[in-house]
Amino acid sequence: MATRFRKAAIASGLAAVLLAGAAWSGDPDGWVSAGPELQHRLGLKAEALAAEKRKSQIDAFAKVLDPGPLAQLDSDLRTAIAAAAASKAEADRSKLLNASGGSVATKDVEAAVAQATSDALKVAQLRQRLGLEWGPGVVRMSDARRAALIKTLAAGKAALVHVDTPSNAGQAGARTVKVDIGSDSVTGVVLGPARTAEPRLQSSGLIVEVVGTSAVLLSIGLTQSAHIDTGDPRTGVILKRSALVRYRGLTWAYVRQAGDRFERRLVEDGVPEEAGLFVPKGFAAGDEVVVSGAAGLFAAELGRTSGPVR
Repeated sequence: MATRFRKAAIASGLAAVLLAGAAWSGDPDGWVSAGPELQHRLGLKAEALAAEKRKSQIDAFAKVLDPGPLAQLDSDLRTAIAAAAASKAEADRSKLLNASGGSVATKDVEAAVAQATSDALKVAQLRQRLGLEWGPGVVRMSDARRAALIKTLAAGKAALVHVDTPSNAGQAGARTVKVDIGSDSVTGVVLGPARTAEPRLQSSGLIVEVVGTSAVLLSIGLTQSAHIDTGDPRTGVILKRSALVRYRGLTWAYVRQAGDRFERRLVEDGVPEEAGLFVPKGFAAGDEVVVSGAAGLFAAELGRTSGPVR
């Protein structure tokens, strides 16, 4: 994202240099005044921010899990369920024939019942393995729901991630987690607590299901930053990506203070979303933020060190 911002700033800066006769003046760091003609040529546009509410978040780490063992365990379970159903039916037939004086001997009935019992125990044991290896959230799934999950995992339309926080902070009662992918983030649903701990963070962890087109980017073993949603809402605003400028390793946005005067304001604690960054402080509802022409305005501000643009 930083590279894209720098390229945009350079391109718009060159365009600003070519704006013959565009009146502007520089103020102390972070301020710039741009006359109507320069605003027009830069295509400068400002929009008033609206108040937004988001749940508070606790920073976490997400590691993408290998779904292969789950797929194999599910296959073993489905095979065992089929075998158990067949052996139970055979035991029931044997009992019926033996009771009606048929040709099935008592020892054959006992053998059929024993086989049915053994197959039923194997199904129960595999269901227990689901809970022991993948946690209660997975074991609570119906067979159809679990099969659908594995199908989407195989198709690259879903991913399972292990989410951890130091000393389990924020994990109790968590329902959703945002996993960062590049400059964006995707929301995953908490399936339940994990059964494999992260010893370095002293975290038992959560199993989270991420669904959507971005899930294919979550390769097995990949570690990403994440954010656990809590129940306490925060108030903030959304800054569009077109409003953001990178400078000195930080992110900034321009706020109109008057018709020709703009303040470059630092963006802090921004949380990536599809529409841009959710920012809980530093900006308020009603602030007019430049959403078009911000990079050109930034070039004009920097240009004051060598004199007005001519």
